Amino acid sequence: MWGLGALCYLTALFHRMSLSVAGLTAQERFSIDATGLAAFSVVQMVLYALLQVPVGAGADRFGPRRLLLAGMALMAAGSTVFALATAYPLAMTGRALIGAGDAFLFVNVVRLAHNWFPGRRFALVSALTGMIGGLGQLIATAPLTALLGTFGWTKSFLAAGIFTVVLLVVVSLLLQESPHGKVAPVVSDEPLRVSLRHAWKNRGTRHAMWTHFTLMGTFVSFTAVLGQPYLVSAQGQTPGGASTLLTVVVLGFVLVSTAAGQIGSRRPDLRGRLVATAATVSVLCWVVLVAVPGPLPTAVLAPALFLIGAAGGVSMLAFDLARTSNHGHQGGIASGIANMGGFSFAVIAELGVGILVDVLGGDALAHRLAFGVVLVMALAGTFRLFRLHGHAGVQPRRDQVLEPVA
Repeated sequence: MWGLGALCYLTALFHRMSLSVAGLTAQERFSIDATGLAAFSVVQMVLYALLQVPVGAGADRFGPRRLLLAGMALMAAGSTVFALATAYPLAMTGRALIGAGDAFLFVNVVRLAHNWFPGRRFALVSALTGMIGGLGQLIATAPLTALLGTFGWTKSFLAAGIFTVVLLVVVSLLLQESPHGKVAPVVSDEPLRVSLRHAWKNRGTRHAMWTHFTLMGTFVSFTAVLGQPYLVSAQGQTPGGASTLLTVVVLGFVLVSTAAGQIGSRRPDLRGRLVATAATVSVLCWVVLVAVPGPLPTAVLAPALFLIGAAGGVSMLAFDLARTSNHGHQGGIASGIANMGGFSFAVIAELGVGILVDVLGGDALAHRLAFGVVLVMALAGTFRLFRLHGHAGVQPRRDQVLEPVA
């Protein structure tokens, strides 16, 4: 049952990252500049981020099955519209539908894992979910490049929509919410707004959010749409070479997310230190990408990109940190707040980078300096992580008075 949900998440990650190697093609197809290209991802991520808390609350109250089906239906529609679009506004509509559908997936797959696995396995299963999603991102790199080169834009994205419909039917027929069938909703005497306020004022929730903000945000900002143009322009890569290097980033995510999950399950006391270390390493890698004139040798560029992906893998601990920092009826809401972090980062960073690339002239120097937006935001997120380090995954007592937001 968890595998069915994880397969849905794999599909969502493919749709989310499908512009990672198609950005230059999209610019030609829709006659858009770097800002217009970034806007695809910005609209997608804005909808994703805005829906996280409502979806988290829905996961607590209605169970994951119905919300997973709704998300898959929206993504199938979005991929079909995007495949057939020849004008920019219609293509934007397709990406908006994909972003809205994607928003339903991860939090509900995590809720499904919560229903099927004991609490001590939650960190590992969450990380495995992220790893399987990473496989979807891998499919959205070199394999998608080959599909686009062989079958073209319309057939490639239409095939993705058809696959999503088939999986939607399979999930609707086979998925059970728990070993006991349908799960009763998580009920509480608290109104939703009170649960949301309590989850947000919890410093552990905010530590989880800044974890996701810093580690997932930098990863998504590079892989979603702007990494390929950066690698081609600032680093002198061919489109094929850029695709290979994007695969290296995603491999870092896939390999390290599982290892981080295992550590989180066996030694939960190490989660905060692991997050802080990953944030520091990621910032140093971004310093290399922004401050060192290119083209960098592959022996330097590839490890830096792998480590950025690896830091993204560590971000999957954010959901276990959010869960253990909150009481049960706030778990879905806290996970939604955490999940907003990285995608809020990506929205701001991608729009900022796209605008700066165009303002600075679109050359190699412009692409490199524009990524300074990501570096500055990563430094800010790392600062907040260290400020909240002592609250990593610490559950409040039932009678504890919530501290004011710092």
